[in-house]
Amino acid sequence: MTALRPLAAAGLVVLAACAGRSPVAQFPRPTSPEATVEQFLAAVNADDLRRMSELFGDQRGPSVGYMTDAARRDSIMAVLQHVLAADSSRVTGMESIPARRDWRLVHVEMVQGDRRTEVPFTVLPWRGSWLVQQIDIMPLLPGGHSQSAP
Repeated sequence: MTALRPLAAAGLVVLAACAGRSPVAQFPRPTSPEATVEQFLAAVNADDLRRMSELFGDQRGPSVGYMTDAARRDSIMAVLQHVLAADSSRVTGMESIPARRDWRLVHVEMVQGDRRTEVPFTVLPWRGSWLVQQIDIMPLLPGGHSQSAP
């Protein structure tokens, strides 16, 4: 019985250390840049700000893990959700970024009503998975370059 006390105490220390952190991923983490962007856009269209925050981040990890101001994080995700909501989207290509060889630029064709727009997503590796780090939303804004959808 006394041999179990140190083990139980160690378990409590681990639980206490984890209690202050919010869980980062409740879904399987995507294992490719394309899958990351596809899952991010699925979360956009599902109005799932939490999932968007799990897939968006930087070298520190997902934004849901390091942005402690949840209201600010959610407002940023809500703006992205508003701009990125689309009738359809598909990955059209991917390339390495010369200055950051482990990062990828994923090209996505997005259809919003009668507009067809090419949108680049910068994706970086993180702990065996990938995170959306940056999205060039300029083509989606009024006056941005797009084509009429058929």
